[in-house]
This record gives sequence, C-alpha cells and structure tokens, in this order.
Amino acid sequence: MSICTDQYAADPRLILGFHVVPGRWLLQGGTTGGGGALKWLRETMCPELSFEEMSRLAETAQPGSGGVVFLPYMAGERSPIWNPKASGVFFGLGFGTTRGQMIRACMEGVAYALRHNLETAEAAGARADTLRSMGGSANSRVWTQIKADVSGRNIEVPASDTATTLGAAMLAGVGTGVWSGFEEAAGQTVSVKKHFAPEPGAQAVYDRGYETYRKLYPALEEIMNAQE
Repeated sequence: MSICTDQYAADPRLILGFHVVPGRWLLQGGTTGGGGALKWLRETMCPELSFEEMSRLAETAQPGSGGVVFLPYMAGERSPIWNPKASGVFFGLGFGTTRGQMIRACMEGVAYALRHNLETAEAAGARADTLRSMGGSANSRVWTQIKADVSGRNIEVPASDTATTLGAAMLAGVGTGVWSGFEEAAGQTVSVKKHFAPEPGAQAVYDRGYETYRKLYPALEEIMNAQE
C-alpha cells in the first residue's frame, strides 16, 4: 500500500517518507505475504496448476471460502503489526474444505492485510478512496475483485505491468525536459484498462471474515512469540 498525500500523516505502524514529487508525502504499508503467499501455495499444494488455473479454482468458491481464514504472515509480518515471529495460519479447515476454498482464502487473507493497512492509514489521516493495482496479482480478476470487496474501494488497473520501470522513465523524462512536469508525464503514459467496484452482497460476508482475521492474531500472538 502506498498513499500519496499532500499532508503530513504519520503513524508508527506505517512508513512515511518524502515523495519524489515536491510537496508530497508517501505513506506506505505492506505484508510479507502478498503474491508470495500464493506462490508458496502453488509450489506446495498445486504444482500442476498455473496461476490462471488457480484463479479459476478460486472463482468456484463462494466469498468467505466456507469459513476458512488465512493469515498471510509467511515470513513474520510487517505493517501494521511488525512482528518477525508472526506466522501464517489457515483457520477453519474441515473435511469439506476444497482446494478452491484454500486458494480463495489465501487471496482473501492478503486482501484482509491490505484492509488492515488502509484502516491504519485512515486513522493517521490518509484515506484512499480509489486504489490502483499493479503487478502480477492485478492480472487475476478474481483476486482484484476480492480486494475491492474486502476494502470497500474501487480499484483501477492500469495497462502497464512494469510500474517501477515506467516510473523511473517518467522521472528521467521530467528531469531531462521530455515532459514539463509529472502530470503531463502521467497523462501521456498511464491508462486504466480495468475497473473493479465493490459488490454489496460480498461486502457483508467479508466484514465477518475480516472480524475473524483481526481476532486471530491477538489470540495467537503469545504462542507465535514463544516459538524458537
């Protein structure tokens, strides 16, 4: 999560720094899970599937994944809990749990982590009403829709999968005079190709799932911290 703001909005649970654009701040948060959690799930439990096939399986599961909730703390966790001993958890497994539900739960857990960071940022005074999603996971329609439903935000997906490279090129272009400023550079290079809006029916399910998600870590924190 990266929120560009023109006001100082600090919170010790997040990362605040100067933006490269003058007069702007960048408030950031991030999970250690993310796309890496789905990569781990594929390598350990779905090695014969592509990420596209995993997305299709996730679509066969209903929102809430049959009650399965995933904590994506696969290498400790960064914001907003900052605990290197936090660990990943699948909660709510049963004999009826399907592989599609586990895949979807993994996606939902990452979305819950995003919501946790967004709520922390909002408490600090920085709210993002529209999100822009970039990178490999943004190519998954089901995962991006889940993030929209869980966060309650509209999500836009720009065409480029090379955001870091494009940003560096834009900075170089502004610096060398190819563009007169950042607004012109963005206007000529960035275009939105996909739009996702929260689905009201799914939001109620995810509110309950998020409540469970937020309760799980405090309930398990002492056990996690006791691990060698």
